[in-house]
Amino acid sequence: MPSVSVHEAKNKLTALRREAAIGKEFLLADAKRKDDQPVSLISTVLLDELCEAKTFSYEWLDEPGKESENYTLDNRETGVYGVGPTRAEAVEDFIDNIIDYSGVYFDDLPFYLSSSGGRREHYWYLRRVLRCEGDRERIYRVLDLDKVLLV
Repeated sequence: MPSVSVHEAKNKLTALRREAAIGKEFLLADAKRKDDQPVSLISTVLLDELCEAKTFSYEWLDEPGKESENYTLDNRETGVYGVGPTRAEAVEDFIDNIIDYSGVYFDDLPFYLSSSGGRREHYWYLRRVLRCEGDRERIYRVLDLDKVLLV
């Protein structure tokens, strides 16, 4: 994999971007900071495909009855849940919660990506939510939430 210094990348950014868009990955290294890790310049489409391989799974934890007045939908991969008096309202609450969690997560990446925090694996799932830019219909499709209501 080709390694490019940050200085060189600044001068060749248009050409590097063009090559990255067709699938080539470049490692950008900062020669001034020897202890920094390299950063990849890679096609967003390829990253999106990687993220799409991470599927969301759901479980209905509660249903209205003796112990609860609401449905509770749980997403196993992120620990995000939604609660509501109907399944549809629980799904809407889940969407609100995962949008909120995505925002918090990406606002404090060093904390959440810490190997000791236990939430590092959430990145690839939440990236899919973040790329929807708050579009609820798109989130609904991307997270495959229609299968949840069919249960």
